[in-house]
Amino acid sequence: MKTPDFDFDFSKRNAADDVIDTLVERVLAAYPPDRIARIKSRTAWTWNSASAKRQYDDRVTYLVTSPGDPDLSPDLPYPKDATDIQNEMIWQLKGMLNNSVVDCEYFPGFSSGCQQVTIPSLFGCVNEGVSDSEHIKPVIKTPSDVFSLPAAEIREGFMCHEMLWRMAYKHRRTGGRIPVYMTDVQGPFSCAAQMWGVQDFLCDLAEHEKEAHHLLSLCTDAIINFFRAMWEVAGDTMVPMHCMPVYWIPQDCGVAVSDDFFAVVGRNTVENFSVPYLERIGAAFGGVTAHTCGSMNHLPEAMNRMKTLRAVNFSTSETDLRKYAAESDPRITILTHRSGLSCNGLPILNTVEHIAHCAKTQRDFGVKVFASVLWSGAPADEENRKAWEAAARL
Repeated sequence: MKTPDFDFDFSKRNAADDVIDTLVERVLAAYPPDRIARIKSRTAWTWNSASAKRQYDDRVTYLVTSPGDPDLSPDLPYPKDATDIQNEMIWQLKGMLNNSVVDCEYFPGFSSGCQQVTIPSLFGCVNEGVSDSEHIKPVIKTPSDVFSLPAAEIREGFMCHEMLWRMAYKHRRTGGRIPVYMTDVQGPFSCAAQMWGVQDFLCDLAEHEKEAHHLLSLCTDAIINFFRAMWEVAGDTMVPMHCMPVYWIPQDCGVAVSDDFFAVVGRNTVENFSVPYLERIGAAFGGVTAHTCGSMNHLPEAMNRMKTLRAVNFSTSETDLRKYAAESDPRITILTHRSGLSCNGLPILNTVEHIAHCAKTQRDFGVKVFASVLWSGAPADEENRKAWEAAARL
């Protein structure tokens, strides 16, 4: 798989460039090297990383992002001549500044977005449907089609190319001074199911194992090569984490992928058709983190048996955190977040409740928990900051 050689001409400037340059300097000032070092130190310990220099038993590791208005850089409006990518950079840089007022483990960097078609597009897949209800157009009409798929390539005009272009632009435009997070990467099972057609894939697994495993292997190779392409365009500071895109991950802990089908298939299916391919990704990069939407309370045993699994990620209103932690191997970090969806009657916790729930779970079960709260809408005033800090204490 050849990585595109993107050619950017940054000599032609507009008003948006001045805004970006100013915001970059402000972000770097808000997150000086000593602050970044503190964030990485505590986070490395939470990841059970070999790079961890010390232990932290005072509080749970947590972050609160996008704490809402007011905009901390109102003197830098969005210029009328800004391009789409420039507006995105300005919005994200402003968010990094807003997040800086909370002393937590938020790690500043550019988000690269989420498109489930990214990996399937390496095989020529596209989205279909209306904009608010898109899905991947299947390319497998009959099971034997898996043997005649085109080679996985980064094709111009497809989402894989677009995502790399956006990552490369942000990296080069800032000279690598602001890290870039990876784009969402769906795991092999998720990619294969959507390329085959979800309903047909799940129904065909039993009768067409050979074809299914062939497609899963192709998707795994494509994912591994796409990770290498992301590092090529976004540099050594790329953060291989997207769930959610605010966790720093130590180099020896590998990469993250999504497998949202964890929630809708049984343990045997996960062990036979998902785990072997996640293990290949983990082996290639020194570890793997698995994210899922929905409940994965039926899977701790399967996850515990994985050799390269470093962390799991889920919402505490979709997976019962305490039940999962009670069955989880302590070497596996649990990354949590909040969502507006509830599964099996689990409560949707507010920010303080969520952080406190994670802290109590870590204290009671001896597993490392990372409490993440995204887009809370709560102002990061002194009262809320003190409440979050108190909730995190062990």
